[in-house]
Amino acid sequence: MAGGRAIDRHPKVFLLDEPLSKLDAKLRSQTRIALQKLHRQLETTFIYVTHDQVEAMTMGDRIAVLRDGTLQQVDTPGVLYDHPANIFVAGFIGTPTMNFLPATVEDHMLAGTGFQLKLEAPTRLGRVIAGLRPEALKPAVPSDESPMDMKVDVVEVMGSDQHVYGQIGEGSLTARLEPHFKVAPGDRLRLRADRDQLHLFDPETELAVN
Repeated sequence: MAGGRAIDRHPKVFLLDEPLSKLDAKLRSQTRIALQKLHRQLETTFIYVTHDQVEAMTMGDRIAVLRDGTLQQVDTPGVLYDHPANIFVAGFIGTPTMNFLPATVEDHMLAGTGFQLKLEAPTRLGRVIAGLRPEALKPAVPSDESPMDMKVDVVEVMGSDQHVYGQIGEGSLTARLEPHFKVAPGDRLRLRADRDQLHLFDPETELAVN
């Protein structure tokens, strides 16, 4: 009702503050699609406030990520996902959330508790936080050098994929694998990391360094 009255006034900007927060999951998805169609029809600017990163990624042409009232990064959904400015943005965007692993870069080797990864051209030496999204981890093949050895704790089969949660060294790790890969709690799972999807962050400032 209120939305219809607002449209009738032909405003230059619509401000929507958590409009879907009280809807169930199915209705939220349907309404999200309806709002995107309405946005295209009206050709008017929508400012959409949400704590739901799925809503932000699917509905925003540009996203401004705020933390305690401070702007962290503003860009397109794709840039925020592929090139987060800091650990907060990297952890906010993406489901399951990005893995963050304390590590050290020496020469061309990234090393942490329970894993090593050879780097082509390291941009920083010393202590770092290594960031790997769950989909950047795949089952290792025999030819892979220094794969990650994960002890599987929980497997969530989602239908289109499965989320595997476990331990590597003293830290935790999440991998997003294809649905037909056979894995169960208690297994030891060897994983390889896609170097092209590796993110490095400064452990003091939490800013991206690559």
